[in-house]
Amino acid sequence: MAHTFGRRRAAVVAIGGAAGAGTRWAVLTWAGSSLFPWPVLALNIAGSVLLGVLLAEAWPHPSARLLLHDVAGIGFCGGLTTFSTFALEVVDLARDGHAQMASAYAVLSVLGAIAGVMAGAAALRRLRAVTLPVEGRP
Repeated sequence: MAHTFGRRRAAVVAIGGAAGAGTRWAVLTWAGSSLFPWPVLALNIAGSVLLGVLLAEAWPHPSARLLLHDVAGIGFCGGLTTFSTFALEVVDLARDGHAQMASAYAVLSVLGAIAGVMAGAAALRRLRAVTLPVEGRP
């Protein structure tokens, strides 16, 4: 996979990032606030599942994988998920006297994201096994 910087690739990442960040903003605005940061947890896990579906497995065409990497991986999933907000919410929960909740949120976030990538990749493998002829499988 070529890792060259270009205006076209930068534009694709920016468009994907704007879509992901806009989606995150809409979900967080719609969900409102609660003591436990369920919306950010859900967005981070959903982004991890999507990343697993799109990028954890080999694609038959490297150029298609590179485009997915740029627009959906770096762009959309990068804008949708948010490690900095996760970190801030862990600190806020602990500071406000909710150490157990902060710990649970941290563990759920990390394990949920890892499980999400694995589940997304497994779903793609399963879908490919059903839909691709044997000779077309990577």
